[in-house]
Amino acid sequence: MFGGRLNFTQKFSSRSPRAPQLEVNVNALRNEDLLVQEVRRILSHGFEEARRIIGKTSITAYRRVHEVVASALDRLASAGKRDTSLLVDLSKALILVRYQYARDQISEGIARYVEDVVKGVLDEAGKDWENARKVARNARTLLDALAVLVYEYT
Repeated sequence: MFGGRLNFTQKFSSRSPRAPQLEVNVNALRNEDLLVQEVRRILSHGFEEARRIIGKTSITAYRRVHEVVASALDRLASAGKRDTSLLVDLSKALILVRYQYARDQISEGIARYVEDVVKGVLDEAGKDWENARKVARNARTLLDALAVLVYEYT
């Protein structure tokens, strides 16, 4: 269902000019030193660049995305044993991200970043459940850093 990346640019080519993109360093999900660098990178954007990344993202829409994704990540991070219902929750979070983007409530950059973070967690959960718990905690940190950017510049 979520095997390929949604081609945001093709689907919504009538949108405003391409904003600078936040590219997830997926290695930051597995390495704390890289995680610290990724958080610094997210928080280092100046006003103009941050505003272009955030675009038309509304605080309400991002709050909803953050709430659903963070909740699923927190449950996975604290899970004692493999629980596939947690993966279903993360899949539902991906649906919400795409829905909010399709409704033009969050920007392409925000949608892609959150989607890539969630996919990184799902990929790890398919390989190593115990490590997926760590990856989920790190993903939550990235999601929170992104929230700071959205709230600070919206």
